[in-house]
Amino acid sequence: MSRSAAHDQRNAEFREAFGKPFELASAAQPTAVLVPEEAKKLGLAHYAEDVPNSGGARVHWLGGGFALPPLQGHARFWKQTVEQLEKRGKNLTVAVVEYSLTTEDGSGPRYPTQIKQAVESLRYLIDKGNQTSNIIIGGDSAGGQLSLAIISVILHGFQGIEPLKLDDKLAGMLLISPWVSFGVDAPSMEENKDKDCIPPDRLYLLSDAYADSSDRNEFSEPHRADVSWWRSIPARSILNVYGGYEVFRDHIAEVGKALKDAGNQIENVECAKEVHIDCILDAHAEMEPGEMSSKVWEWLASVI
Repeated sequence: MSRSAAHDQRNAEFREAFGKPFELASAAQPTAVLVPEEAKKLGLAHYAEDVPNSGGARVHWLGGGFALPPLQGHARFWKQTVEQLEKRGKNLTVAVVEYSLTTEDGSGPRYPTQIKQAVESLRYLIDKGNQTSNIIIGGDSAGGQLSLAIISVILHGFQGIEPLKLDDKLAGMLLISPWVSFGVDAPSMEENKDKDCIPPDRLYLLSDAYADSSDRNEFSEPHRADVSWWRSIPARSILNVYGGYEVFRDHIAEVGKALKDAGNQIENVECAKEVHIDCILDAHAEMEPGEMSSKVWEWLASVI
């Protein structure tokens, strides 16, 4: 059992839904619809701006596996986060990147489109006058992978993307259950296949739609990078938080260790009995926040 029988039921329902990701995506509200609607319901100020030179990315300002738009739980978690930080005397503005989504037949936007859109979004935020030292990049699942890809582009460059040179370190990088490997051979895949909300035998649907085998490298799969790749990450602090019942657990833990061994200031936190993006699922199902949520809020308050 995870945290409760109710959590087990929730996880089983999401596992069934995520087993057919493109059916789920087709039935979901697009980011451009969901974010402003949920922001209005939750009483969050919202406006959107197009990102130049990004091929269609937008940034949504608020006071899934490259194929899925946000869940309602994302907007609810952002609101909870803003409120938790306000209680601590901290102010946070959330900028949500609306990047292009893949399609089941592989004809839609693929690697490296989403990486370019993520990099250009960060460039846009800085060019608008936001101080680099006040910016935290981050994301959950594929968003965590994109955050690491931004760092890889900054450190190593990428053909077809204008170099992004920072004038200071970022305030931080937040990795929530980052999807760091397309492999399904880690022990946690078998151990947690009936506990997590992600069915490992269906992950190929998402990875194949995103990247060809020839495109699987340190940028698309951070787990492939060695320790030296991650030296001198331009962020003052990093939080890598994930669930003990995740199928991705082992891969995430190994990447976290590599980031630490490279000399970066990172806190790796495994949340017992929690699953993939548990903090988002708690908010979505209107359940009591767990350790993952608390750790994110505690860390954010420490770096803002």
